[in-house]
Formats: sequence, C-alpha cells, structure tokens
Amino acid sequence: MKKYFVLIVISFFISQIGYTQLGWIKIECGGEFSIALRSDSTLWSWGFNGNGQLGINNTLTQMTPIKVDSTHNWKDISAGAFHCLAIKSDGTMWSWGLNSNGQLGNGNTSQSLVPIQIGSSIQWKSIAAGQAHNLALTTDSSLYAWGFNFSGDVGDCTNTDKNIPVAIMQNKKWISIAAGGVHSMAIDSKFQLWTWGDNSISQLGDTIINQTSTPRKIGNDSNWLSVSAGYAFSTAIKRNHSLWSWGFNGNGQLGQGTLATLVVPTQIGLDLNWDKIIAGGSYVFAIKQDSSLWAWGYNGMGQLGTGNTIQKLNPTNVGIDKKWIAVAAATGFAYNSSLYGLHSLALSKDKNVICSSGANYAGQLGNGSTIDKQNFDCNTGFINSLNEAAIIKKQKLIIYPNPATDQIKFAINKQGVKLQNIRIYNASGCMVLYQNTNYTLFTYSVSSLPKGIYFVEIQSEKGEVFREKFVRE
Repeated sequence: MKKYFVLIVISFFISQIGYTQLGWIKIECGGEFSIALRSDSTLWSWGFNGNGQLGINNTLTQMTPIKVDSTHNWKDISAGAFHCLAIKSDGTMWSWGLNSNGQLGNGNTSQSLVPIQIGSSIQWKSIAAGQAHNLALTTDSSLYAWGFNFSGDVGDCTNTDKNIPVAIMQNKKWISIAAGGVHSMAIDSKFQLWTWGDNSISQLGDTIINQTSTPRKIGNDSNWLSVSAGYAFSTAIKRNHSLWSWGFNGNGQLGQGTLATLVVPTQIGLDLNWDKIIAGGSYVFAIKQDSSLWAWGYNGMGQLGTGNTIQKLNPTNVGIDKKWIAVAAATGFAYNSSLYGLHSLALSKDKNVICSSGANYAGQLGNGSTIDKQNFDCNTGFINSLNEAAIIKKQKLIIYPNPATDQIKFAINKQGVKLQNIRIYNASGCMVLYQNTNYTLFTYSVSSLPKGIYFVEIQSEKGEVFREKFVRE
C-alpha cells in the first residue's frame, strides 16, 4: 500500500510541473516601506504601515509582502514618503496612506487605509509621488499636480496645498515627470526641461530664484529625455544618453567626485550609454544600456548594494553582473533634522525575484527580519516569485525561492497558519526529509541535495494536506 501511495503522490506532483512562474514588473520604495506590481496585475506591499501606506486596511507593520487587495487589474504604482499612488488598467487613479497635505487627491486630508479612487477620470497614464506631493500625466499628455505646496511644489502659481489634482500649464504636452522632496521636474514634448518648487539648495537648476510656484524652463536645450528627483537634488538623462545632475551634494549624490553643490545641470562623466536614472532621498542608481547597475551617494545603511557602508562620490558598479532591468530607491523625507529613506530594491532579468538592500528596521526589505543588508539579497522570502500553481490554481502551499540553490522556505498562503508535518521526496519517490514543526515559516537547506526535482507534502495544524514540487539547481 505504501508503494502505491508514493506513486500516487509522484503522479500528482508530476502533473504540476508544467506551471509557469509569475514575475514582478515594477518596484517602488517609499520612505520606510515597499510596494511591487506583479505580472498578474496584483499589488503587494510590505514594511512600515503606521499611516496605512501598505493599503491593507490596518496600520500593522508587515515583515513580508502582503497582497493589497483581491483585484487583478493594477497597472502602475508610485510611492511617496508615507502614501501611494496607483493606476488601474481601466485608467482610473487610486491612492492611500497619509493625507495631511491632501496628497491622496480625494478632496480632504483624512488618511486612508485602503485604495480610494481619485475623482472619476479614466484617462490617467503615469504618476510620480514625491515626499508629500504628486504629479500625474493623462493619456493626452496633460500635466496635473496636488498635495504639499508650501514651496510651490504643485506649480499652480500659489503656495496653498491642493487636495485634488489641478492642471499645470495646459498649453503644453509632457513626456516625463518627477516629484522630489519639495520640488518638481518635467520634460515637455519638445524635450525641454522645466522645474518648480523649492530651490534653496539649487535643486531647480536655476541661478536666479530661491523658489517658484510656476514651472520655469531650464536653459535652452531641447534634448532632455527623462528626469528623476531626489530629496534636494535632481538628475536627468539626455537624448544622447548622457547623465546629468545638480543641487545638493552633501553625500556625493551628484556623482561628480566632490561634495560641492551644483547650481546648474552638469554632466556626470563622459559616458553616452545611460538608460535609466533613479534618485532616492540621498543616493542614486542608474542602469546602463548593457544592463549593468551603478550607484553613488549616501550609503550609511548599505542601500547602494556595494557590500559596505562607504558613500560613493562617483558612479560605482554594483557587482559585475549585467542583468538588471529595474531598480528603486527610497523616497527621502526629513524628520527632526535627519533624512530618512534608506533602502533599495532591484529586479534581475534572469530571475523572477526582487533583490533588496539597505535599512530593514521596519521590515522594508521584505525578508521577514529586521536585519540590514549591504548587498542586494535576492533570496528574501516572499519577495521571490510565487509559482502560478500556488496562486492561480488556488493551491495554498508557497515555496520560495523556486528553483533553489541554498535554502528553501515553505509557508501556507494564509496568514498565521502553522506547519506541522513536512515530508520531502526525490524524483524516485524516496523520502529525503521528515520534520515535525510548529512554525508558520519553515526554512530548509537544500545545499546537500543533488540537483533535480523534489516533491514536498506538508500538513497544516488544521489537518489540511498540501503538495507541491520544487527544483534544486
């Protein structure tokens, strides 16, 4: 009888081998939390949640990713210091989290623990969340802004906070937007650069003003391609793929090899192969056209992923891999004269996993701990791809990472459910592990197992039995 049971189990497992893995398509770092969009259009968040910025209808910190809601129609995301913006596939825009300056755009200043729709428009195309203000583009390339406006961050010729989106320079069309700590940036359809808001540390790239509440064109160039705003500095890429920076530089975030503030846009080096630029609160990432990852600026928590906490004054290659497709740096925010926002996420093109580095005191790395990382850890628990059999086919057993090379973790896809009996079989049906546990998360070292396909059977504390396969590579 035991022989037939093993054959039945193996038959079941083999029938599941054909699943496809879901990937992550966008990542964002808030001040002390993270949010990510999966290829099945679901939304996941983790980290600090004191203002409801995770969107999960409570204010409890989450150490591992949790699904924001049950829908499968999210299209784009952006994270501010303590709030989030998102666009659904139907073109509607949503927000949640802190709302003290009207940054949720819903007409009031009450925080929301769950996503709420902003207005009734179905024409939203892209979004950019800053510390407490936001920019957004519509499908006809019109620009809107709202939220904190003390320094003219919104760009509507006033210094009054706005709790609904307001149109900015309606006579222009726009292609790229960025919201920083208290300043804003945009590139128009003629590839001209415009900035507005606070300029106390030259973050606008203008030599004349301290702040402006209306967009001002910077220089006469008509070859700007994309922009990214830090807390009090700015970065951009031109159409020839050169890299530029200006503003505050106390931690080397301008990448110029010095700590000197720059008043006007200044090129970083001579390379003409930059593809993406991502500014955090006090540090920067960039990806070249060969998919190599580079970083510079403040590194006190290891957020640059370079394996140490030494700040970098020049672009520094993060490892030797040329595999990166996306990276996210934390939105900076000031509190008691200190700057926060010190963790990072990255997506690798050869694995459907999110890698994380930097500060982790609020679980913002998503690996179930509060231990900081000084390099990009690509085996961070639930952040790794969950297989389609577990999610789409409604099976409850989650295995990650899968495939695994070192450690593998098992959990039931239901919060708080403990694992009891764990059995692992090899492809021949021989049991290689039997373990009694009483944990919600079980970690097992597979380094001693031969490479190949294995099958796991787990019984929960409620007597439910779950089966799935994993690969040791």
